[in-house]
Amino acid sequence: MSSKAFFVLMYITIITIGAIYVPQPLLPEISRYFDCNMNTVSLIISVALLPLAIIPIVYGYILSFFTPKRLILISLIILVFVNLFISISQSIYLIIFLRLIEGFLISAVLTSNMTYISLSVETDKVALYMSYYIAVTIMGGFSGRLISGIIAYYSSWRFSFYFVTLSFIIGALLALYLVEDIKNVVGPDVVKHESLFKGYLSVVKNKLYFFVYMAVFCMFFVFAALTNFLPFRIESIDKSSSEITIGLAYSGYLMGIFVSFLATKFVKIFGNQIKAMIFGFFVYISAILILNIPNIYIVFGGMFIFCGGMFLIHSVASGFLNKLAKDKKGIVNGIYIASYYSGGVIGSYAPGFVYKQFGWYFFSALLIFILLIGLASIFQFRKNSY
Repeated sequence: MSSKAFFVLMYITIITIGAIYVPQPLLPEISRYFDCNMNTVSLIISVALLPLAIIPIVYGYILSFFTPKRLILISLIILVFVNLFISISQSIYLIIFLRLIEGFLISAVLTSNMTYISLSVETDKVALYMSYYIAVTIMGGFSGRLISGIIAYYSSWRFSFYFVTLSFIIGALLALYLVEDIKNVVGPDVVKHESLFKGYLSVVKNKLYFFVYMAVFCMFFVFAALTNFLPFRIESIDKSSSEITIGLAYSGYLMGIFVSFLATKFVKIFGNQIKAMIFGFFVYISAILILNIPNIYIVFGGMFIFCGGMFLIHSVASGFLNKLAKDKKGIVNGIYIASYYSGGVIGSYAPGFVYKQFGWYFFSALLIFILLIGLASIFQFRKNSY
């Protein structure tokens, strides 16, 4: 892969991930603007994650026939118009519907990006490149939240979506001229002899894959839950919190970048990927306990620990999975993304009912319980691999 293509793919990853989370620090403001409750406005995030939980599996199969670049280009062009319509919409329900469409398109981009990388680099460097990729997704998540918070503070939440629209225009132009086309190693001649269902089933039935997928589901369930309802938690602690304050609360993402770039070193320190992921889960659980303290500064600090634990698991798991995959890389990555975001879909919405009815402490207890399930999956992974 050329350096130009790599940097373009990284830019596209940043803006697509950023687009998912741009509304997150704005949720309280949007809720007040449209006069809707916390659970309704949280759907702006949840519905965008929903297609990412389902469609990557299909896109993974489609990538066995079509090139990643083609899917990236088409998706980016449509994303330009979708975000333009969001920015001028006068209905919360229309915004939710457009965000659902946006999720389908972002799913295509992310699956194509991961597959492009796994097909364009040497096998022994896949884990390293995936660590870089994960680090860039973190930059996207953080920058999307922070920039939208700043823009909304000085103007309006609608201008945040204008900014996203412009970013996608630039991304489409860069992809068109600087990303070379590549072909999937598993072409139509191979795939046509295997049904879609059998292709997926052969991957999921692999116990090593299955336990990684389960752990990743639990991991992102918790992450989506906490980050989606964090703005409301901050407002409950400090009523004077602004969009910038909420956006800065996600600064813990920066720890995720650090952890992702050093993921391979963490694996060496702990001896193998499994031990590194187990450590990540313990850090993750500890962070949630810290975030129970009702102090805005402790919440800011706790987010660094929280993000560090989550992205250690994420970086190690994705790199290890791509290293294990000898074929069907599009399908393997598609199911990985589907597992990741299916946890996000449920986590970004369902725990809100617990938070609303019983408060933050019951909410955090639920998250710890889910993480214990993820940790148990990693122990099962170790049991079946040694």
